[in-house]
This record gives sequence, C-alpha cells and structure tokens, in this order.
Amino acid sequence: MRKLIASILAVGSFSVAYATQQVNLFEKQTQQEIRLLNEKIQKLYKLHVRECAPAEIAKAEAFIDAVDGLVYIDPDTGTVVKTGIKPIDKILYKNKAKKYIALAKEKVYSDQDGDGIPCYQEIEQGTNPFEPEKKVSMKEEEEEGGAVARKQEKKRAGYEPLKMHARIHFDFDRYNIKKDYLPYLNVITRYLKANKELKIKIVGYTDSIGSKEYNDRLARKRAESIKKYLVDHGISPDRIEIIGKGKEDYLFDNNTPLNRFTNRRAEFFVMEPVEGK
Repeated sequence: MRKLIASILAVGSFSVAYATQQVNLFEKQTQQEIRLLNEKIQKLYKLHVRECAPAEIAKAEAFIDAVDGLVYIDPDTGTVVKTGIKPIDKILYKNKAKKYIALAKEKVYSDQDGDGIPCYQEIEQGTNPFEPEKKVSMKEEEEEGGAVARKQEKKRAGYEPLKMHARIHFDFDRYNIKKDYLPYLNVITRYLKANKELKIKIVGYTDSIGSKEYNDRLARKRAESIKKYLVDHGISPDRIEIIGKGKEDYLFDNNTPLNRFTNRRAEFFVMEPVEGK
C-alpha cells in the first residue's frame, strides 16, 4: 500500500512539474514574441509610423500592453486594479497586435494621397502625406471647369482645417507626452516652421472614467502639454489654439481598456488662412 501511495504521489508530482514547465515555456515564448513585435514597432517609429498610421500603431501597442494584464478602475473603491490574462487571451491579443503592426507598416509604405510618394518619404521631405502636391496650371484649370475659385461659395475670413489631421494618445489619468510621440511632434513643428501662415488647433479628450469636471480639466491639460512642447520648440503661441473636450466625441465605446486608451487622445488640426470674398 505504501508503495502504491508513493507511486501515485510521484506521478502527481511529475504532472505538476510538467504542467509548470509547460506554462513557463509558454510565457517564455510569449515574451520572446512580444519582444520581436516591439522591435518591429521601433523600426516603424523610424519610418514615421506615428504620422502615417497613428490609429493602427496605437492599437498595436495597446494589445501588446494587454498581454501583461488589463488595468481598470474599480467603480466601488476607485482604485486601480490589474487583472491577469488567460493564455488564450494572450494569444488573441498577440495576434491582434501582429495584425495592426502589419496594417501600420502597409500605411507607412503606401502612397496615401495619390501623388506617387510613400507616406514616410513625404514626412521626411516636409510635405503633407495626406495632400497631393500636384500643381495645376491655369490652362488645366480652365479645361477642368474654369475659374473654379470664382464659383466657390463665399467664405468668411479666418482659418479652416487642412486635410492634415492626426492624433496622439495618453496613459490613464496622465497628460505628459509619451516619448514615443516626440518624433511625431517634431515633424509637426518643422511643418509649421516651413509654413508660417498656418495655425494649429489641438483638441484634448479623455475616456469615460471620472467626473465631467475632472475630465474637462484633464483634457485641456493634455492639449496644453502639447502646446507647451510646440512653443518650447519655436512655434509662436499665437498660432496655437487649444480646446479641452473631455468626455465627448468618443472614437469607440468605453467598454474595454483598449477602447478607453484609444479615446484618451489629443487631435491636431492644421489650419490655413481663408480670406473673405
């Protein structure tokens, strides 16, 4: 009987050890894959992925962060809680990160405005990757309808947004700019310096957690932090308008940590002057 019990205990111990070994092997493999994904993201940073595919790279980073656990606010206590992730969910989040990295890479190398120049090259040469650089001659203008400007509806004097529109995202309850976005802000700075007639409007947003009053202040602080960065790098404060919208205009519902991360953002609108007619 003692030998039988000893044999059973030995088998049980072996099973536990084997299971532990398998778990450790899975975690090691997962971390290795995450490291490789982060390396791909770092390479895309050098190709201006923040400007060319801000939404896709933000989602990729959010899914990578989620592999280590999800963070949320306990509505009863107001404390930050971190939950563990099941192995199947880790695989799911890892695969979603791969998907969005691939989509981001595709946009980096794509010609987004149809002028024959890939997005990352336009950023490097200081042109707008979302606006074709085609110049139309007077003859072409006449052939395509003639005197287009005279037939446009009357516009009031002021500024209106260009097609150049992008965003950056923030950590929960934070308004400091993540260092990964600094190259992106530097591109915007160079663009504004090269086009001194332009202005920029920065709109801050939050997710749905917290009171309206608190989030209104937080949203404005996010916009203010970006304004300060631009001013510190040579852009006149007179050219910068900031707005804090707080808990408004969500991009997604706030039911998941990823969606809330995407909603915590500041959006940029480069504005061009419009003369009254």
